[in-house]
Amino acid sequence: MKRLLAALIPYTVSLLALAAPAHAETCPVKHPALTALDRASMAAAYEASFVGAEGRTPTWTRGAGKDDGEYWIAVSNHFGEFGDGICRAGWSRYWELKLTTGVEALDPALGDQPARFQPERAPIVPPPVPPTPSPQTPVVSNPAPADTAVLAAIADLKATMQAEHAEQTRSIGEALKNIGAFALKYLAPEIGAWIVGHQMAK
Repeated sequence: MKRLLAALIPYTVSLLALAAPAHAETCPVKHPALTALDRASMAAAYEASFVGAEGRTPTWTRGAGKDDGEYWIAVSNHFGEFGDGICRAGWSRYWELKLTTGVEALDPALGDQPARFQPERAPIVPPPVPPTPSPQTPVVSNPAPADTAVLAAIADLKATMQAEHAEQTRSIGEALKNIGAFALKYLAPEIGAWIVGHQMAK
């Protein structure tokens, strides 16, 4: 754990030592940005400096120091006030040297100089393509002969089911009537006698 903290302290200190972002309206002096500040331009500039100094392409792994391209883009893609009170933005010799040497205390005037290693060509940023609307045409179809046969079969099935339901309802009604008649004929006198006997016992 102590090793991890020891490794993180210089990284944290370097984060704090980097140019602090400042809003354009609060900058006393503002130097024009040396590169375009869009993601594609910043990524091309960072990668050109990395390849030029390291001889390989960056891995773009987060938290991997030099290889963390997103970090380097994030610290340089906005106006920030440097130690000399001038606000600068974009990839410059200042950021390139911080990246390649790891030196923290650099001359802020390096922020006015273009990076030594430049992208071979400008990044291609495709323009946004608006979505093409799909035509909305209502689909109206006349029933085909096969559909008519299916619909007729469904109607026949429905009529058959309704007839069976009516027959079952009639049968259940008759059964309930028969049970009621049985109860009145055989059970009612027994129940009546029990109630009378119970009342007389009180």
